[in-house]
Amino acid sequence: MTMPALSSSPRMVGRQSELAALIEAFDDGASGMPRTVVVRGEAGVGKTRLVQEFLSLVARDPLGAAPSDGPVVAFGQCVDLGPIGAPFGPIRRVLRDLHAVVGTDALREAAGSAAAIASLAALVPGISAEHPDAEEPAGEFAEAIEVLLEQLSQRRHLVVVLEDLQWADAATMALLKTLASTLRGRRLTIVATYRSDDIDRFHPLRPVLAELDRTRSVVRVEVRPLTGDEVAEQVAQLAAGLDPRMIESLTERSGGIPFLVEELVDVGDRALPDTLRDLVLARYARLGDDAQHVVRTMAAGGMHVEHDVLAAVAPLDDAGLDSAVREAIDTRVILADGAGYTFRHALTREAVEGEMLPSERVRVHRHYAEHLAAHRGDSPEDGSAVAEHWLAARDLPAAFDATVEALRHSRTRFSPATRAKLAERLTELWDQVPDASARAGVTLPALHLDAAQAWHDLGDAERALRSANEGLAVCPDDAVVRAALLRQRYVESFNLENRDRTEDIEQAVALLEGVDEVPARILLSRTLTNLAHGEHGEAAAAYAARAIALAEEVGDAEALAVALTVEAWRIAGDEDDEPGAVAPLKRAVTLPVDPPLRAYAGGALTDMLLRIGRFHEASVVGTQHYDDVARAGIERGSGASIAHPLSFALFAAGRPAEALAASQRALRLFGPHGKASVYRLLASHYDWDDRADERAEMLAAERATIDEAMRENPGKSRWWTIERAEALLGPRGPHDRAAARELLPEVVAAAEDEDRSPAVRRYGMATAALLALGVDADAAVHTRIRAAIAAAPEHDAAQAYAAFAAAALADAEEAPAAERVARWRAVAAAIEHDLMPVWHFHQARCRLATALIAAGDRDEALELLARVAAEAPGQGAARVGRWASELAAQAGGGTAAAGAGPAAAGSGTVGALTPRELQVLELIAEGLTNPQIGQRLFISPKTASVHVSAILAKIGATNRAEAAAWYTSAVAASRS
Repeated sequence: MTMPALSSSPRMVGRQSELAALIEAFDDGASGMPRTVVVRGEAGVGKTRLVQEFLSLVARDPLGAAPSDGPVVAFGQCVDLGPIGAPFGPIRRVLRDLHAVVGTDALREAAGSAAAIASLAALVPGISAEHPDAEEPAGEFAEAIEVLLEQLSQRRHLVVVLEDLQWADAATMALLKTLASTLRGRRLTIVATYRSDDIDRFHPLRPVLAELDRTRSVVRVEVRPLTGDEVAEQVAQLAAGLDPRMIESLTERSGGIPFLVEELVDVGDRALPDTLRDLVLARYARLGDDAQHVVRTMAAGGMHVEHDVLAAVAPLDDAGLDSAVREAIDTRVILADGAGYTFRHALTREAVEGEMLPSERVRVHRHYAEHLAAHRGDSPEDGSAVAEHWLAARDLPAAFDATVEALRHSRTRFSPATRAKLAERLTELWDQVPDASARAGVTLPALHLDAAQAWHDLGDAERALRSANEGLAVCPDDAVVRAALLRQRYVESFNLENRDRTEDIEQAVALLEGVDEVPARILLSRTLTNLAHGEHGEAAAAYAARAIALAEEVGDAEALAVALTVEAWRIAGDEDDEPGAVAPLKRAVTLPVDPPLRAYAGGALTDMLLRIGRFHEASVVGTQHYDDVARAGIERGSGASIAHPLSFALFAAGRPAEALAASQRALRLFGPHGKASVYRLLASHYDWDDRADERAEMLAAERATIDEAMRENPGKSRWWTIERAEALLGPRGPHDRAAARELLPEVVAAAEDEDRSPAVRRYGMATAALLALGVDADAAVHTRIRAAIAAAPEHDAAQAYAAFAAAALADAEEAPAAERVARWRAVAAAIEHDLMPVWHFHQARCRLATALIAAGDRDEALELLARVAAEAPGQGAARVGRWASELAAQAGGGTAAAGAGPAAAGSGTVGALTPRELQVLELIAEGLTNPQIGQRLFISPKTASVHVSAILAKIGATNRAEAAAWYTSAVAASRS
């Protein structure tokens, strides 16, 4: 005889390493390093129990901190609503949990814009304003949710749990990818679970998981079946005194799945069922008829069903329903959860649903569909649920109509992922319903076009191409729609296969020629811009001109904005006329178009201003357009194309703090491919700002993305070559001449590469000339650099780079001092306010000072070096400021920077210390150990040790005591 069995284990068995991984991710999140933990395992293996144990630990407050100081836990449960699913279904619960903890005011403040609040109000009704502005449009949900979480996680540590990702809708999966890969410096920990045995190679979650696997901030936790010893430990908790042979049998039959262990123990001495279905239905089988009926009804509604919905669908009065629900809860088939009920385990729901008779299934799903259609809102979430219920009820016309409504709302309020799948669902049902075209209000080819455009917006060229081809297969006679599909196929073929299907775009033009309808003429304008992109010279000019004329004739601002932007890029193809490309873009950004299109033109204008060296104007324009997209609630979709050029403009203009903020936004907005270019930009900034540790961190971060990014865009490799070359530069030439000699041919090749952008060639030309200083390059290399200088276009920015490179080449060739002074004086005057980045300006002044010293004008040189040392660090060029101090010390003028603390002691070796090394030296003088230094400066003890070794070598000290004494002496000297 055995003791009565408990329904579940009172404590978790095993899982210590898995729990430790969750705790570590929590600690990282608390310290400002967001982490996402993806917990995988087969059904019933204990994923939910692991998460519950984790939450019970992190929610404890042993120090008695105030509630406002602890973590905020928000929980979301994905529900199986078919392959489309309800957009942001589990996020609704997450947002309501957050609302309950932080309150309405904090949630509104974190949402930021009125557009975001209007968007979130559909998911959290309590946060909408009492008197909303009727004209304030709702923003994009994904962007609003992301901004909300980002802002809240600045103030509180957020722990977001998403269970059962295998049922997640496309919008939720896209949001998870964004949060896992873009947020930095926020206190956020995400825990997501999914059933590994449900994910086959066709499952929509599979590519999401593959992308998450490439993200460095994602931690993967595999929950495996229990071992034999662990099963025995679990059984001992559930029922004492079981025969060991029974435990062995139970271990074998359960496969080590804790849920099945609990079920098998709970069955007791009765005959054990032979199948999994019978096993998971053991508790359900004990229920009375009414309770079983209610549970089956609930199973048709999903994992969680609200009480009011269940009451409307179940054929029982209030008393009967309460009694049946109470019985199901007591038997632990379901749990009370908020305003409704949840199955204790998803396996139970699936098995119970399988118990429904065909006629019962049809009837119950019909009741759900009718109730939700009558009593729920008109959101895509509700429409999708209604459509799925009608499908299960085998009422295809009703399912079709509900999907049409959901699609209509998704176009204005939800993500293109939902729109694409809803459109595809309609195409699948098209031949199975009467009068499909009248019901949908569109034709079948137009639906395929809708799906193709939605997939294009998602960046999924493969699916967009497939939808376009499917639309073309059923579109024989609608000239405008067929032309649009041909144009879409042209775009997607190029994006996916780099294939130029000119015949498609030419056929589209032929179909549209002579059609006087306004939509056809607008589409013709857009199609001609594609032709202009693919052509050069007179042909491109003719296509662009006609595209502009057509858009002006029909008065379509959007087509005109696109045509003007394409015209700008066509003009910029002629490097001599790059400044002329600004005018059409300035016109485009003034047109009354939707925010995304204005952002498209605004990003192009910002980038074009960069190309001609108007950094200050680019920073103003970029900031304005970025603020516009943020206010419109479309930062996620349109902000990346502005944030990156804005970052460079701000760095180049000498505004590093603002530039770093813009770069962080770019990292948050870009996908994996775009991040590499941001990491390169940041690495270059940290190099010029003399921050070796941060540069190394950026280079390490880009390693996860650069290979794939270079495959996508091989031209990026030229930028990385130039960045490597810049890191070798010193005040009198490269500090590693052997490395510079080896790298110089690659940099010269970048300056000559006509297949790369003008920016790459100009920057490469200047860097090649600097790299040639003191490396004894052969005459052929100098000849190639001179050829690049001579080929520079005639406009101001290109000529500034050419003059800079010519002056550097004169230094390398040891031209007369007077000539070098004249060259560098002219360069410094030309680029003082624009045309070249601020670090090149300070570099030019250092080169001018070197030439002045050679010419015998030491006083002017020292005065100039003092200005560089004082100004450069605040403008993001601390490395050049250090060069100025070193040059001044070597010229006998002491340290150039006034008020530089210990560095002003007058020794050339002091000037060789970097700002970080001076910080470390000060802490050495305080008597701190390497681990203590690391803790104080937020670096590792190993990095602190490297700094200490470098300091001892530079100042000639043999130990830390000598270094401390040397520092004390330097401080005293600087104050005397």
